[in-house]
This record gives sequence, structure tokens and C-alpha cells, in this order.
Amino acid sequence: MIEDLIETGQYKEALRYLNDLEDEKVRYQRLVCLYGMQELQQAKKEGLKAKALAEETYYDVVAIYVSILKDLEEFEEAINIIVEELSMPYIPYQYETVYNAAYDELLLAKQEASLEGTSQKIFNEEEIENILTKEDTNEDLLYMAIEQMEGMNIRRMIVPIRQFIRNNDKPDFAKSLLIELMIDQEIDEDMEVIKKGISYEVNPSYAPMVLNQEASYEIYKLLMEALEDDNPSLLAMCEQFLNFYLYSIYPKYIDEQDYRSIAGAIHYHLASLQYIDIELEDIEYLYNCDQEEVKDVSETIQSIEY
Repeated sequence: MIEDLIETGQYKEALRYLNDLEDEKVRYQRLVCLYGMQELQQAKKEGLKAKALAEETYYDVVAIYVSILKDLEEFEEAINIIVEELSMPYIPYQYETVYNAAYDELLLAKQEASLEGTSQKIFNEEEIENILTKEDTNEDLLYMAIEQMEGMNIRRMIVPIRQFIRNNDKPDFAKSLLIELMIDQEIDEDMEVIKKGISYEVNPSYAPMVLNQEASYEIYKLLMEALEDDNPSLLAMCEQFLNFYLYSIYPKYIDEQDYRSIAGAIHYHLASLQYIDIELEDIEYLYNCDQEEVKDVSETIQSIEY
């Protein structure tokens, strides 16, 4: 009966039957009802006690207690609880999944509150390190964290940054952003970067910014010569994609003899996406390049998530 009332959202009615506070299931169900009614302060008060006394319902109590704290915008306390639980030697898999999702949601909510000016909460160094080293990357959180790192001394985070950029499964674009942060702060250390299974060596203190490379200027110049007069809107798209392409493959060296095939492949790829009628023969003529080389570059371009 109580379960039916809770399931149908009749929380106030269900609470009338939930009076045995010595029963941990009752304590948990009261939290569900109070949370459903948005009686958050009372839910927090009871949740603290329920969490301390819970045994069989422990993981469920923690999950709803964290949700209560999130709605109260008490993000630090909620995050600390989740971090503590995830650091335990054993946690049932289904709850580990729930807690990992809750952790990401808490960081996003915390950042949104900061941007709205409703609180001064932002990611601290430990949270940024967790974002960088977490096995399952939440890209929204990742790029928020990287943006925040622009105003921080990242020398204290070199270890998780190293770990991130040499993890083949992490986003290539984000790796380049992190390298640029280290370039900006003149980090004089040899680093290994792995992209698409290929290892590169880079020392940020000597490396150029991604778009300051000669390849960036020269390839864009070729695109301008082909598109500026005939299709300036496509040129703008090609420029944007070229930048993304360069960030994705950096710090791979681009030989001068490859500039034309890269420009041609980008033009062909974006024109095709826009249903513009163009053949590889046209690209070969416009960029004075070989069709087969354009096809080779196109395979790389098509593998980039844009």
C-alpha cells in the first residue's frame, strides 16, 4: 500500500503510515516522500540520521541524500559524500554507476550556479583532477574544467595532465587545449601525447600554438584562393573545420607537400556535406594535387568527430 502511494506521487498520504523510525526501510521511504514534496530542510535533517544508521538501505539512502543536498545547492557536501563512496574498496556496480552519474551532475550544477552568480562555487583543483583522470569522460565537464584552468597555475596539475594526454581514449581536441595551456605557462618538460594510437613527443616551452603553425596559414591561403570569390560562406566553414582538424592532429608534423591535399580534402568534405556538386577532378584542378592523396586525407577527416 505504502509503495503504491509513493509510486503514484501521494507522498503526504504515504507519510501518515511511515512512523516507525526504528525501521530503516521506513526512514528511507520517508526521505523519498519528503524529497518528492520538496520539504528539503526536513529531508536533510532526517537524511543525515538515516545515512548514519542505514545498513541494507545504505546505498539508496546515500543516493537520495545527495539529491537532497544538490537541490539545496549544498554542492560541496554532496560532492564530498560521492567522492568518499567512490573511493571505497567495494561498491555494488549498479550504485557505482549511479554515483558516477551523480558526481557529473553535481559538478555541472555547481558550475551553472557559479555562472549565474548565485554562488561563488567553482571547480577546485581536486575536482579538476578527478575530471581529467576519470575513466568515463564527461566532455561537458571536461571543457568547462579546461576553460577554468586558463586562470590557474597548472603546474600543480601536471601529473593528471600527463596521464590525460597520453591516454589514447581521451578526446584529441582536449589534449591539444591542455598542451596550449602548458605552452602559455611555459612548462619546460618533455611530454608524451598519444593520438589515434600514435605517440608524439612535445615540450610545451618550445612548441608553437596550434594555429600559429605555418601549416595553418598556408592551408587557409589555399582555401581562400579557391573559395573567397565564389563561395565565402563555404570558405568560413572550411576555415572553422581546418582549425578543428589541426587541433585534432596536433602535434603531428604536417609536411609542406601535404598542404594542397589537406585543403582539397577539407573543401571536398564540406562541399559534400552541403550537397554542393563537386567532383574529385575539380578538387585536383583547383588545388593542383593528386586525387589519391585527397582520398587519403579524407579518410582521416571523416574519422574526426566534429
